[in-house]
Amino acid sequence: MTGADLENLMNEAALEAVKKGKERIEMRDFEEARDRVIMGSKREESFSEDEKRITAYHEAGHTLVSWELPHTDPIHKVSIIPRGMALGATQFLPEEDRHYYPKSYLINRLCVALAGRAAEKLVFMYVSSGANDDLKNATALAEKMVAQWGMSDKVGPINFGRGEEHPFIGRDISVQKRYSETMAWLMDKEIRNLIITAERKADEILLRGRKTLEELAAALLKDESLDKEDVEDIIRRTKGVEPLRKISN
Repeated sequence: MTGADLENLMNEAALEAVKKGKERIEMRDFEEARDRVIMGSKREESFSEDEKRITAYHEAGHTLVSWELPHTDPIHKVSIIPRGMALGATQFLPEEDRHYYPKSYLINRLCVALAGRAAEKLVFMYVSSGANDDLKNATALAEKMVAQWGMSDKVGPINFGRGEEHPFIGRDISVQKRYSETMAWLMDKEIRNLIITAERKADEILLRGRKTLEELAAALLKDESLDKEDVEDIIRRTKGVEPLRKISN
């Protein structure tokens, strides 16, 4: 964050504390302020029980697959409180700054991104439009892996520039292609293969952990928001391991 971003965060946290009649700002006020700054204010319109259930299972899917895969960023918070354009969110908090991204880490990120959609498909036997951003982000990441970072054996260690964004306007710009139509088809095929393989891996994890998925979704429907410790306790309990702290019924 820039200095102005931090100032805005401090102001929002102070307002949150004042609204609750506090004399000092607490961490939970900063948490609420951060969510408001990053994702927008809470949406006031009502949502159906079906929409809440879909959102709960969607976010539970992200959460469970991220927890089960190695070397993914730790979960910080998962919520089904609608904010901005999102009906829910699973937040991750890296333990350290990353300057290099191994292929294994990126593939796991694809799995996590597709896990919300996979959970919907497993539980409801259909998919919804709620995975729009997940699919967009997964496709963009897979495209970079194949066309920029040389992570496809069939395409080879070549940077074709495909998927690059303009550094100032933040979107793709029209540039002359440096590859043939045959190579474009091959890249499309490899991008699809990465995404399909990642989705299958997410499917397998969710199918094995169906009981945990149900427990996470139920907890989200009850409390609307879970922190890392809540998630860990639910997972440990469903696996027959003593929870780190007691969870109220």
